Amino acid sequence: MSSWSFPIAALRRGAVALACMAACGAAAAQTYPTKPIRLLVPFAPGGAVDIIGRLMAQSINESLGQAVVVENRPGAGGLLAMEEAAKAAPDGYTLAVGAAGPLTVSPSLFKERGFDPLAKLEPVIWYASTPGILVVNPALKANTVSELVALSKSGSRPLAMGSAGSGSINHLMGEYFQQATGVTWMHVPYKGSAPALTDLVGGNVQVMMDIVPTATPLVKAGKLRALAVTTPKRSNMLPSVPTVAELGYPGFDASSWISLNAPHGTPASIIQTLNRALNDGLAKEDVRRRITDIGAEPEGGTPQKVADRLRLDLPRWAKLLEQAGVTVQ
Repeated sequence: MSSWSFPIAALRRGAVALACMAACGAAAAQTYPTKPIRLLVPFAPGGAVDIIGRLMAQSINESLGQAVVVENRPGAGGLLAMEEAAKAAPDGYTLAVGAAGPLTVSPSLFKERGFDPLAKLEPVIWYASTPGILVVNPALKANTVSELVALSKSGSRPLAMGSAGSGSINHLMGEYFQQATGVTWMHVPYKGSAPALTDLVGGNVQVMMDIVPTATPLVKAGKLRALAVTTPKRSNMLPSVPTVAELGYPGFDASSWISLNAPHGTPASIIQTLNRALNDGLAKEDVRRRITDIGAEPEGGTPQKVADRLRLDLPRWAKLLEQAGVTVQ
């Protein structure tokens, strides 16, 4: 009997330890959060990413009962906020609003920083999408995508395409459209969408890919003509505008999207708590209306949805950046 006493005791101690670990993990999930949460936003206040980030903060606060402090950290194409989040303790108290630009374009644009979003961050939720939109100056003799393609191919000089800057998401959407349709435009980069749109309205450039939230007011005012949106389904804000895919380019899919991310190593229980809180928020009609009111589309779902999109977009935009010869100064 004595020869078996030690192993049995050891097994019992191990079982007790495992039970304690499980109980502690469950307790942590139940008590999180116990203090305010920092939410880093990769762009300046006022834009679609900032507005949607603040909606996320509100949903987390209402669901989990803790304050969420929003901090804007623009710079390096949005990478500053991503890097700061990645370096934070993986305890759920520092989170970052992710967007297509910072997470899938900037890592290739700023290669020397060596930032890998798949390795450095944990996805929480794909919260919303902001469809891209192809807009032209109303004086341009192109009322449809087919007319724009024909005009682009027939002219002796290429049309001028404005963008928010070299390597911006709307620049890459424009490059993607050129690749898909076989046209060639002259890229004219600006320091942001606002000055590019101003010059598009003024006729200094003829065509631009932007996102629905910022371009729609100009479209509705008659200052720009919308030819197509870049997502597989039409925008709720502009339901009469067709998609590029339905106009003869099947599979065309390019958009900006907004997610929530945590530092790598954040416990799965905390990720699940945050994911559930935000999915619950997205189920509320007033939250969905506030998202659609700015021209975005509510999403939601599992963290895996974000990871899958990262794996699709990272190599795609890296290839386009290389083909277009885009570099940062």
